[in-house]
Amino acid sequence: MRRHSTPIPNQSSYTFWPHLGVLAVCNRQRIAARLRTHAGLGTNGPLGFAFATCFALIVMPLTTSLLRGPVPRFNDVFLVGIVVTCYLFSWEPAVYLLAISILVSAWVLPPDGSLRVQGFKEWYRLISFTVVSAFLIALITRIRSRRRFDYQTVASGD
Repeated sequence: MRRHSTPIPNQSSYTFWPHLGVLAVCNRQRIAARLRTHAGLGTNGPLGFAFATCFALIVMPLTTSLLRGPVPRFNDVFLVGIVVTCYLFSWEPAVYLLAISILVSAWVLPPDGSLRVQGFKEWYRLISFTVVSAFLIALITRIRSRRRFDYQTVASGD
């Protein structure tokens, strides 16, 4: 007797996302140089938004459908991206990534597939994630501006 296995729907469309992420991380300098020259992203401002968008496009399938439902702490993946974006670029692309992550969180939290958030636990989770992210963005921005000020003071000899 032959058993037929039922394939998971659209399984093949999910398998390339982790590989794409690994390739992007390994070739980040080459990708950044190409974006600077060919896409007109010469400064860190637009490059930061491009990084935030690529990060969101890689992480969204992981948090929504690849893992067959939301990961218990799926916002942590976005939090890492927000911190890295703020540290490498500036606060503007980090806030942009925060807005994307709030929308994805609202979409994933119950009721699933809707931007409407219901229940105290879901609202608390969304608000606490937003407050922690905003605090980290402000903290990293303050550290970066202070470090820049210290470098300028040392360079000027004051």
